[in-house]
Amino acid sequence: MKREIARLPESVKELCLLRLGFQARKFTALPYVFRLKRAIERDAAAAIASGSGLLDSFTFSITPFHYGVIQYWRTFEDLEAWSHRSPHSDWWKEAVERLRTKEDFGIYHETFLVAPEKIESIYLNTLPTGLLAFGALAEPTGPDANSRGRLRRDKNTN
Repeated sequence: MKREIARLPESVKELCLLRLGFQARKFTALPYVFRLKRAIERDAAAAIASGSGLLDSFTFSITPFHYGVIQYWRTFEDLEAWSHRSPHSDWWKEAVERLRTKEDFGIYHETFLVAPEKIESIYLNTLPTGLLAFGALAEPTGPDANSRGRLRRDKNTN
């Protein structure tokens, strides 16, 4: 079994993690939600390739009517700059307009800023995803063999 851990690259001082979700509230919104999901996947691939600060992105399904995106950004400023440019600004404006006119789907986003010492990871026999796709890799040995050790938490710490 392959075991790996990943830490943020030293160039990343604070990880900006974005969670975006969209929900079809009516059956009629499903084609639009699928189209939006594909547009986000395409735009994320272009953002990663361009070096805009997006480190990794993936979509997932919560239910057949609820999809999400997790993105790892080098900085909040990189995310903010990208979000104000096309293509993001184009599909965001379109989505907000659809919300106003049809009210048949919902969209949300959450942004988390995470210090490197607040992140721990372990990957057991997986393909690169998330932090493993762009982080500094190591083997989970010694204090890195468990979550508490990877977080550098003393056993007396709550």
